[in-house]
Amino acid sequence: MEHPPREAAAWSQHGRYIKWKSTLPENSSFDPLSIFTVCLGRTSAPAILAIHGYPTSSYDFARLVASLGEDVFFCALDTPGHGFSDKPRRGYHYSLFDDARLVDYLASDILGLEEFTLLTHDRGDSVGLALLQSYGERGPRPYRIRHQVITNGNIYLPLARLTRGQKLLLNPFTGPIVASLTSGRRMAETMASLTYTPRLGEEDLDALATILDYQCGTKVQHDLIKYLNERRANEAAWLEALGRSDVPATLIWGELDPVAPTRVADYVWTSYLRARKTPARYWRIPCANHYLQVDQPEILAALVRDAMGLPRTDVQASSCRPYLVG
Repeated sequence: MEHPPREAAAWSQHGRYIKWKSTLPENSSFDPLSIFTVCLGRTSAPAILAIHGYPTSSYDFARLVASLGEDVFFCALDTPGHGFSDKPRRGYHYSLFDDARLVDYLASDILGLEEFTLLTHDRGDSVGLALLQSYGERGPRPYRIRHQVITNGNIYLPLARLTRGQKLLLNPFTGPIVASLTSGRRMAETMASLTYTPRLGEEDLDALATILDYQCGTKVQHDLIKYLNERRANEAAWLEALGRSDVPATLIWGELDPVAPTRVADYVWTSYLRARKTPARYWRIPCANHYLQVDQPEILAALVRDAMGLPRTDVQASSCRPYLVG
């Protein structure tokens, strides 16, 4: 791959690799994968474990980490097929449940976290909900999830607004063809105008494109986007588990999102969170798009601090004020 621009290169240099063997029988013939992980901040500070979305990577959180500073111990990973992690082909089965087991392994066996805030975005929301479901069902827990922060993602697909490109990639007939013909630059340019406000600048665009191209990552996009089928089959059970959970939760949504519109968050809030016993809150950011952690990292950092019970930074001077729905 080409060397990524400075910020993305610095992010990759902060990380390290762990080995992960898929728990799925259909992946048993594949060698263990190299999974990129990164932890920044003071190990003694309250921990955040972040899960990125599709088709991007942990680099999405770089600006948020800078805004949070040394007040947290921030850890993230690139799930298989994404970012700087391995992107196997030849029939590898990418799975939300498998990724949830990977996150569990990272938290307990690699990082040894006793407690953390779970911060998720987009596809990562589903990974986080799968993890939360198993967390609530098993016996003694190896760690405590102190808080769950859920940001823009289509966690209720009947209200989603998938793009034409997503539908073509998901289709079993057109998907492999589209994936074989696309490039990181083409994907990045489409995303830059649609899902970021303001539009990504050239350096950010280059970073996104080169990360997508790592290990020919665009070629696995048809296999990756099939997570939507897995989400569709399991989202009702996951949302019911969210409604029963004893983990406090915060929804934070960028209102300008054309793919995961606010009606998704409204539905989850009114149907599963608003009346549940365990406390929950719902914030909206009027000037943020789908990638709110890139568009408005300081505002998101303030709301994450609030969820964690940390001193909240002042965003009163901002021309874009978040507001509390419930």
